[in-house]
Amino acid sequence: MDLFHGEWSTILPPDAGAVASPGYAELFTDPRIAWANEVLGPFEGFDVLELGPLEGAHSYLLERLGAASVTAIEGNSRAFLKCLCMKEVMAMKRVTYKLGNFVPYLADCPRFDAIIACGVLYHMTEPLVLLERMASKADRIMLWTHYYDHEAIQARPDNNLYAKPAALKGSPYRGVKRFYPEAAMAWRGFSGGSERHAVWLEHDSLIQFFHDRGFTTSVQSDAANSNGPALSLCAKR
Repeated sequence: MDLFHGEWSTILPPDAGAVASPGYAELFTDPRIAWANEVLGPFEGFDVLELGPLEGAHSYLLERLGAASVTAIEGNSRAFLKCLCMKEVMAMKRVTYKLGNFVPYLADCPRFDAIIACGVLYHMTEPLVLLERMASKADRIMLWTHYYDHEAIQARPDNNLYAKPAALKGSPYRGVKRFYPEAAMAWRGFSGGSERHAVWLEHDSLIQFFHDRGFTTSVQSDAANSNGPALSLCAKR
C-alpha cells in the first residue's frame, strides 16, 4: 500500500491487515451499494460492469453481495494499479480489472445484468454518450454523480469554475461546462477526467433521460455534498 503513499482516498477496513494512508473515504461501508442491491438486485448471481472503480472498494462489496462476476474498467493508470493492490489485499476472486476508456468499451461489450457507475458521469465531456451506451447494455443502472443546480452553484465560492448552462448538441437535455481547479489536477492522486473540463447535467435532465428510455427511477439526494449538489440514482426497466 505504501507504493502509493499519500495518494489513497479509501480507508481500509480493520480486517484488511493493511492501511491505505492517509485515506479519508469509508467506501468499504458505503451505503450506496447496499441501497442499489435492494432496489436493483439482489446482485447475487449477476454479471456486473463497474465503471471507474477508483480503488476497488465497491468491487469488493459487489463480490461480497454474491455477484457472479465484476468487470471493472478504470481509465486512470495509477488508480488501476491501486485496484490491483486492493484485489490482492482483500483477496477478491471474481473481480477483473481492465485499464482503459470505458466509453468505447461500452460500444462493443456484451450486455450485463447491472452497471454501477459511482463518481464518473460528472467527469465526462460528453455525458449523454456515456448514458446512451450504458442504457444499451443493461436494464439495471446505478450511478452517483454531481449535477448542476444554478442556485446552489452560484452560492459556492468556486462558482467561477462553471460556464453558462446550455442545451447539449440539440438534445432536450441541459448541462454546463465545469472546469477543474489547477490544484486538483496537480495532485498525483487526482482521479478526474482526462480533459481540463467536464460537463455536469442539470438534475431534471438527468432524470428525464432515463424516463425517456423506459426506465423507472429511484433517487437519493446528496444536495448538500461539499463538492456540489449530487444524487444517487437507480434506474430499472
